[in-house]
Amino acid sequence: MPTTKVLVICGPAGVGKSATAYEVAHRLAQLNVSHALIDSDELDRVHPWPPAGRESSELTRRNLSALWANFAALGHTRLLVTGVFTTLSCELAWISDAVPNADITSIRLIADLLTLKARIYRREIGSGARDQLRRTIRQLDQMRQSDPTGTEVIDTSDQPVSDTATRIVNAWLGKPIARP
Repeated sequence: MPTTKVLVICGPAGVGKSATAYEVAHRLAQLNVSHALIDSDELDRVHPWPPAGRESSELTRRNLSALWANFAALGHTRLLVTGVFTTLSCELAWISDAVPNADITSIRLIADLLTLKARIYRREIGSGARDQLRRTIRQLDQMRQSDPTGTEVIDTSDQPVSDTATRIVNAWLGKPIARP
Protein backbone atom coordinates (compact mmCIF):
# COMPACT_ATOMS: atom_id res chain seq x y z
CA MET A 1 0.00 0.00 0.00
CA PRO A 2 1.50 3.38 -0.98
CA THR A 3 2.16 6.07 1.60
CA THR A 4 -0.44 8.83 1.63
CA LYS A 5 1.01 12.29 2.14
CA VAL A 6 -1.50 14.13 4.31
CA LEU A 7 -1.32 17.87 4.93
CA VAL A 8 -3.42 19.08 7.86
CA ILE A 9 -4.09 22.83 7.98
CA CYS A 10 -5.75 23.77 11.25
CA GLY A 11 -6.43 26.64 13.62
CA PRO A 12 -9.29 28.59 15.16
CA ALA A 13 -11.97 30.40 13.16
CA GLY A 14 -10.68 33.49 11.40
CA VAL A 15 -7.06 32.46 10.78
CA GLY A 16 -7.63 31.75 7.08
CA LYS A 17 -7.72 27.93 6.99
CA SER A 18 -10.21 27.61 4.15
CA ALA A 19 -8.74 30.41 2.03
CA THR A 20 -5.25 29.00 2.55
CA ALA A 21 -6.31 25.41 1.80
CA TYR A 22 -7.99 26.48 -1.44
CA GLU A 23 -4.91 28.47 -2.45
CA VAL A 24 -2.64 25.51 -1.63
CA ALA A 25 -4.88 23.26 -3.76
CA HIS A 26 -4.75 25.81 -6.58
CA ARG A 27 -0.95 25.92 -6.40
CA LEU A 28 -0.71 22.13 -6.40
CA ALA A 29 -2.94 21.99 -9.48
CA GLN A 30 -0.71 24.55 -11.23
CA LEU A 31 2.24 22.27 -10.46
CA ASN A 32 0.25 19.26 -11.73
CA VAL A 33 0.48 17.58 -8.31
CA SER A 34 -2.46 15.19 -7.89
CA HIS A 35 -4.29 15.72 -4.61
CA ALA A 36 -7.67 15.78 -2.90
CA LEU A 37 -8.95 18.54 -0.60
CA ILE A 38 -11.42 17.90 2.20
CA ASP A 39 -12.77 20.53 4.60
CA SER A 40 -13.56 18.55 7.74
CA ASP A 41 -16.53 20.83 8.50
CA GLU A 42 -18.36 19.08 5.68
CA LEU A 43 -17.71 15.64 7.15
CA ASP A 44 -19.94 16.18 10.16
CA ARG A 45 -22.37 19.01 9.42
CA VAL A 46 -25.33 17.47 11.26
CA HIS A 47 -27.62 18.51 14.09
CA PRO A 48 -27.59 17.54 16.87
CA TRP A 49 -23.84 17.33 17.28
CA PRO A 50 -22.43 14.98 18.29
CA PRO A 51 -24.98 12.42 17.16
CA ALA A 52 -26.68 10.70 20.11
CA GLY A 53 -24.59 7.92 21.59
CA ARG A 54 -21.53 8.63 19.41
CA GLU A 55 -18.08 9.96 20.14
CA SER A 56 -17.75 13.37 18.50
CA SER A 57 -15.05 12.32 16.02
CA GLU A 58 -16.58 8.97 15.00
CA LEU A 59 -18.86 10.28 12.24
CA THR A 60 -16.09 12.53 10.96
CA ARG A 61 -13.60 9.64 10.88
CA ARG A 62 -16.04 7.32 9.11
CA ASN A 63 -16.88 9.92 6.46
CA LEU A 64 -13.21 10.77 5.89
CA SER A 65 -12.43 7.07 5.56
CA ALA A 66 -15.17 6.59 2.95
CA LEU A 67 -14.14 9.65 0.93
CA TRP A 68 -10.46 8.78 1.08
CA ALA A 69 -11.15 5.20 -0.07
CA ASN A 70 -12.82 6.64 -3.17
CA PHE A 71 -9.97 9.09 -3.85
CA ALA A 72 -7.32 6.41 -3.26
CA ALA A 73 -9.14 4.09 -5.68
CA LEU A 74 -8.57 6.78 -8.32
CA GLY A 75 -4.84 6.66 -7.56
CA HIS A 76 -4.49 9.70 -5.30
CA THR A 77 -1.65 9.65 -2.76
CA ARG A 78 -1.91 13.23 -1.43
CA LEU A 79 -4.66 14.56 0.81
CA LEU A 80 -5.15 18.06 2.15
CA VAL A 81 -7.46 18.25 5.20
CA THR A 82 -8.50 21.48 6.89
CA GLY A 83 -10.36 22.04 10.16
CA VAL A 84 -10.22 23.67 13.58
CA PHE A 85 -8.75 20.56 15.31
CA THR A 86 -8.45 22.00 18.83
CA THR A 87 -6.58 19.03 20.30
CA LEU A 88 -4.40 18.15 17.33
CA SER A 89 -2.88 14.96 18.76
CA CYS A 90 -6.39 13.46 19.16
CA GLU A 91 -7.43 14.67 15.72
CA LEU A 92 -4.32 13.23 14.06
CA ALA A 93 -5.16 9.84 15.59
CA TRP A 94 -8.56 9.57 13.87
CA ILE A 95 -7.16 11.02 10.64
CA SER A 96 -4.45 8.32 10.68
CA ASP A 97 -7.12 5.71 11.31
CA ALA A 98 -9.24 6.99 8.40
CA VAL A 99 -6.32 7.29 5.96
CA PRO A 100 -4.21 4.12 6.02
CA ASN A 101 -0.43 4.53 5.80
CA ALA A 102 -0.64 8.29 6.32
CA ASP A 103 2.48 10.45 6.52
CA ILE A 104 1.05 13.58 8.17
CA THR A 105 2.41 17.11 8.06
CA SER A 106 0.51 19.45 10.36
CA ILE A 107 0.39 23.23 10.06
CA ARG A 108 -1.34 25.35 12.71
CA LEU A 109 -2.42 28.80 11.53
CA ILE A 110 -2.76 31.53 14.14
CA ALA A 111 -3.48 35.27 14.11
CA ASP A 112 -3.49 38.06 16.67
CA LEU A 113 -6.71 38.88 18.48
CA LEU A 114 -7.42 42.09 16.53
CA THR A 115 -7.07 40.25 13.22
CA LEU A 116 -9.29 37.37 14.39
CA LYS A 117 -11.94 39.78 15.64
CA ALA A 118 -11.97 41.75 12.37
CA ARG A 119 -12.17 38.59 10.25
CA ILE A 120 -14.90 36.98 12.38
CA TYR A 121 -17.06 40.12 12.47
CA ARG A 122 -16.68 40.47 8.70
CA ARG A 123 -17.76 36.85 8.15
CA GLU A 124 -20.38 36.16 10.84
CA ILE A 125 -23.83 37.72 11.11
CA GLY A 126 -25.50 39.15 14.23
CA SER A 127 -25.02 37.49 17.60
CA GLY A 128 -23.20 34.61 15.94
CA ALA A 129 -20.10 36.80 15.69
CA ARG A 130 -19.81 37.33 19.46
CA ASP A 131 -20.34 33.62 20.13
CA GLN A 132 -17.79 32.66 17.46
CA LEU A 133 -15.21 35.10 18.81
CA ARG A 134 -15.59 33.60 22.32
CA ARG A 135 -15.16 30.07 20.88
CA THR A 136 -12.16 31.20 18.84
CA ILE A 137 -10.39 32.70 21.87
CA ARG A 138 -11.08 29.54 23.89
CA GLN A 139 -9.84 27.34 21.01
CA LEU A 140 -6.68 29.41 20.58
CA ASP A 141 -5.84 28.99 24.28
CA GLN A 142 -6.44 25.21 24.10
CA MET A 143 -4.34 24.88 20.95
CA ARG A 144 -1.35 26.68 22.44
CA GLN A 145 -1.22 24.03 25.15
CA SER A 146 -1.73 20.90 23.07
CA ASP A 147 0.09 21.00 19.73
CA PRO A 148 2.31 17.95 19.24
CA THR A 149 6.03 18.36 18.62
CA GLY A 150 6.76 19.08 14.98
CA THR A 151 3.63 21.15 14.31
CA GLU A 152 4.61 24.18 12.27
CA VAL A 153 2.86 27.35 13.40
CA ILE A 154 2.30 30.17 10.92
CA ASP A 155 0.98 33.59 11.94
CA THR A 156 -1.38 34.90 9.24
CA SER A 157 -2.05 38.28 10.90
CA ASP A 158 -0.28 40.49 8.37
CA GLN A 159 0.42 37.94 5.67
CA PRO A 160 -1.40 37.56 2.35
CA VAL A 161 -2.99 34.15 1.72
CA SER A 162 -0.69 33.71 -1.30
CA ASP A 163 2.42 34.00 0.89
CA THR A 164 1.06 31.54 3.46
CA ALA A 165 0.17 29.07 0.70
CA THR A 166 3.62 29.36 -0.91
CA ARG A 167 5.28 28.63 2.43
CA ILE A 168 3.06 25.60 3.02
CA VAL A 169 3.46 24.16 -0.49
CA ASN A 170 7.24 24.56 -0.25
CA ALA A 171 7.28 22.73 3.08
CA TRP A 172 4.95 19.95 1.93
CA LEU A 173 6.66 19.27 -1.38
CA GLY A 174 10.12 19.70 0.12
CA LYS A 175 11.24 22.06 -2.61
CA PRO A 176 10.92 25.79 -3.15
CA ILE A 177 8.40 27.05 -5.67
CA ALA A 178 8.11 30.62 -6.89
CA ARG A 179 5.18 32.84 -6.07
CA PRO A 180 2.87 33.27 -9.07
